[in-house]
Amino acid sequence: MIRFLFMAILGVVSLGSHAQNIRFSLQAGAAVPLGEFAKDDVHPENGGFAQTGFDMKFLGERIFENNFVAGMNIGFSMFGIDKDALKKFINPDNPELVRAETQAFQNINLQFRGGYNWKVTNENLHLKPFIDAGFGVFNSAYYAIQDNGGDTYLKSGNTGFSLLLSPGLDVTLMVNDFVGITIYGTYQFANYKVEEEYTVSGNPTNPIYNQTQEYKYSSMCFGLGANVTL
Repeated sequence: MIRFLFMAILGVVSLGSHAQNIRFSLQAGAAVPLGEFAKDDVHPENGGFAQTGFDMKFLGERIFENNFVAGMNIGFSMFGIDKDALKKFINPDNPELVRAETQAFQNINLQFRGGYNWKVTNENLHLKPFIDAGFGVFNSAYYAIQDNGGDTYLKSGNTGFSLLLSPGLDVTLMVNDFVGITIYGTYQFANYKVEEEYTVSGNPTNPIYNQTQEYKYSSMCFGLGANVTL
């Protein structure tokens, strides 16, 4: 799978006979959940309770002579769960009586990129507005909640797939002709449908119920990166 993705990036960035540069970038920073994905005042079964997490991207881009950009973006974002908010929702009067174990939300993307590379000052400072569009894979969170009566309720997260769109902006300072440092920001959004299962302790093979949950996923990712231009 990894080999296929790498070959796909090389194929995209090699397109075109009028290309100027090939640029490879590694970026990492924060992933901030937004909207319903971050709400902590709805029932946990309806999504939400996501916390700020980690984002990482690998990019391969072709910069053409007219400064247009085409490429591919492989990324991964992970969001923790707000345990304190979850406990307060389950037992508002005595949240300390609730025990919660959680596993993070995860979002993986494979997207094509289109953009424009604007050289601002003596070709050292580059601004690049872009939009990424492609395939998103969302893993919903796992959590186990034990109430003050000793019963443990388990939500088993699952995987959903959807079209993922990500407009954004890269600001790059070229250290020399080959190496640059980038500040990036991007907004991601998609609607995922995930099959989820709910069970109670003592009877893990007999679910209380199953449901298809729709996650209105949205996040803002920003951070730093390094790139090499060939």
